[in-house]
Amino acid sequence: MANDKNDDGSSAPTRIREVRPAGKQEPMREQAPKPMPIEEIGGGSSSPTMIRGYGGASQQPSAEKDTGGFDPVVGWLVVVEGAGRGNAVSIHAGMNSVGRSANQRIAINFGDATISGEAAAFITFEPKRRTFHINHGGKANIVYLNDEAVLTPMPMTGGNIVTIGETKLRFVPLCGTDFNWEDMK
Repeated sequence: MANDKNDDGSSAPTRIREVRPAGKQEPMREQAPKPMPIEEIGGGSSSPTMIRGYGGASQQPSAEKDTGGFDPVVGWLVVVEGAGRGNAVSIHAGMNSVGRSANQRIAINFGDATISGEAAAFITFEPKRRTFHINHGGKANIVYLNDEAVLTPMPMTGGNIVTIGETKLRFVPLCGTDFNWEDMK
């Protein structure tokens, strides 16, 4: 802005206004589409799997939709110490987010509030190699595999103990070198 003199001799900023050539219209601004309920988008009654990691959340359709309804169990985590002792949760092929929230593929909500609600860890079954791995979820929880901090992906074998919060879970694989659902076609 330039400075001009007021009637009394003091400095005052000059007001600058935008002048548009005749016939030029204000550019149109796009408006964001209105949110639609999931049922209208085609999501049906099941909610999408939330994959979370360092890059933030992204939605990925559940494996049930990707495999024509076949999403078999490939292993289990059994609570051996802490809240929920004696309960088991299923592990499925692909990446499984672990946390307290019901929207986690492996929901461990038995009363241990020290487990992060979402993505405390990820357990992956890789069907081509028939291997299981665990990785941390980038949350405040430090996840342990056999009392060793999981800081990078680590292979899992039957009988391993996973510690999240104050809960200890025993890993029980179904699939591996001796069995895979692909063999049963």
